[in-house]
Amino acid sequence: MKRKWFMASWLAILVGAVTVAGIAFRGDTGHATAAAERFGPPEAEVSIEDGDVKTVHLTSSKFMWQFRTDQEPVEVWGYNNQIPGPTLRFKPGDKVRIYYRNDLDEASSVHWHGLVVPNSMDGVGLLTQPPVMPGETFVYEFDIPNTPGPFMYHAHMNDMEQVSKGLSGAFIVDPRDGGGGKFDQDRIVLLNNIAGHYLINGKEFPNIDPWLVKKNEMVRVRMINISPLEGHPMHFHGHFTKEIARDGTEQPQGKGALVENTVWIAPGQTIDVSVKMNGPGKGAWIFHCHTLSHVMGPDGKSLNLALANGGMVIPVVYTDSLNIDAILAAFTSAVKSIQPGADTNWPQDGSPVLAQAIEDAIGSTAGASHTPTH
Repeated sequence: MKRKWFMASWLAILVGAVTVAGIAFRGDTGHATAAAERFGPPEAEVSIEDGDVKTVHLTSSKFMWQFRTDQEPVEVWGYNNQIPGPTLRFKPGDKVRIYYRNDLDEASSVHWHGLVVPNSMDGVGLLTQPPVMPGETFVYEFDIPNTPGPFMYHAHMNDMEQVSKGLSGAFIVDPRDGGGGKFDQDRIVLLNNIAGHYLINGKEFPNIDPWLVKKNEMVRVRMINISPLEGHPMHFHGHFTKEIARDGTEQPQGKGALVENTVWIAPGQTIDVSVKMNGPGKGAWIFHCHTLSHVMGPDGKSLNLALANGGMVIPVVYTDSLNIDAILAAFTSAVKSIQPGADTNWPQDGSPVLAQAIEDAIGSTAGASHTPTH
């Protein structure tokens, strides 16, 4: 039954990807920009006060959240009723005002991790400010520093419990001039561990949205590790990453650039990497945490990563010239092949099924009568 459910989930992911043939299929937010299309958790609504002050409202509360569709929702603590909290996006020099309301039943505060702000705005309850008590609102106001990059925000009272239950989000500072490199896609990957669930942008596989890419596209990946205790070695199958920045500090490029197949990101750290989508062949790859307990199935057994039912696994799908009908047929056949009564000589992990199905589907693209949607 578990294999049947997983294959149906994988089929849904790939069918969703190919039926739009490269147009965004995602639950996370995609924003078209002149330089790149942005993907990540939904962004906060920004309004203007006093002429030029960019204003955001954050509310912490308890609510139910579903990490994966085959599981019951669980109680989490978060900002604005989402996990992770809304992405805050500003530019250097922006005047920012953030109204934080605490609807929890205990005191809290918000720390702007990695940003150099006035001491009174640093958000450490009982040290730099009074605790924000239940039902109270505290106003954070500061100018955005001149260092672009990915940062984060999180609770800073009873940190271990509050952050572990979900009180965190991404804080992005874009270059004032719109620079920072030319990319086709710009993706936020926020890593977290809540209630034993290893999450990317608030979900676990197979409910993590697939990346839809085309051959030779350049993708910037902005990794943010808000996990309270654990680092994550993020491994990209079939591709190499080049480090661009670490904690908002630009890293050497050219011959001095750090090129890796696996990127270690510590708790509280942010790392920007670029990835050229030049994997050999076409089809689906995976980008995942290589601490294997972070990609295990719900039974705690070590499964083939391509079949891991849960955890930090992102499918990366090349959409160039996909034949929708062939993909549907190939994956329907793959699903049927693992039903009860299937050939017992069939590989138990099922990964050759997926690989061959993708290869067959893409190989039959030439001369196909079905025209993908654009």
